[in-house]
Amino acid sequence: MTGHFIENDIFRRETVFSPAQADPLGRVLPEATALAFQDIATEHYETLGLGRAVSDARGCFWALARSDTEYLAPVPAGTPLYLDTCTGKQAHGLFWRHYRIMTPEGTELVRSVGTWLLMDVVTRSMVLDCGWITEKGGHSLPGQLPATLRRPPVPEELPRRAERTVTDAEADINGHLNNTLYLRWCGDLLEESFASSHRLQRLWIEYKKELPLGARTTLTFALEHGTLFVRGFHDDKEAFSARCEYDPV
Repeated sequence: MTGHFIENDIFRRETVFSPAQADPLGRVLPEATALAFQDIATEHYETLGLGRAVSDARGCFWALARSDTEYLAPVPAGTPLYLDTCTGKQAHGLFWRHYRIMTPEGTELVRSVGTWLLMDVVTRSMVLDCGWITEKGGHSLPGQLPATLRRPPVPEELPRRAERTVTDAEADINGHLNNTLYLRWCGDLLEESFASSHRLQRLWIEYKKELPLGARTTLTFALEHGTLFVRGFHDDKEAFSARCEYDPV
């Protein structure tokens, strides 16, 4: 479905998640909502005239640095929903973007904020000359999560280990692990008995280093009092860290 603007420069798309995007209990998976956020951000930037062709012409690309998501209620599959986004605060070359998923009746199911930046295609370093987009931000969603550089605690040392390798099916158009699939990697660390009896309520993730196709990644993790902590390492460097908070259902 094609998005459109509603009040206060909020960009909206009507969407329906398929049963294939849900867990056995019918709850839409976090990676599916993250993919929906990624897709509507792309469409929104295209609508604003700041899409991939424009960034390519300037030798840069959009990269997600962090995301913070609050799951207020399970997202149902097969039900018409509203997916909203807007461009928020901008500071020091960072661009915050807000999202929400809600029912047509106005019940909010998910709210999220992502911290984006522009990266140079060649040097893979942050681009600071962003004057061509600075007038596009400063909007807000009611009840949005704060646009901050807050880093919730994730322990440095985590006792458990697992190995993953980025496959062809997991790579994006840039040849790296798609941002949304880091969430799948985290969820796959949970035992089935815990996953079926708990609901994800808050997820924070920081993307520090790209994981290219074929990258063998070491995941260190721990599940403590309903919170899953994960750190991912490639070539002895930290690629990402995540904190996933669950409550019993």
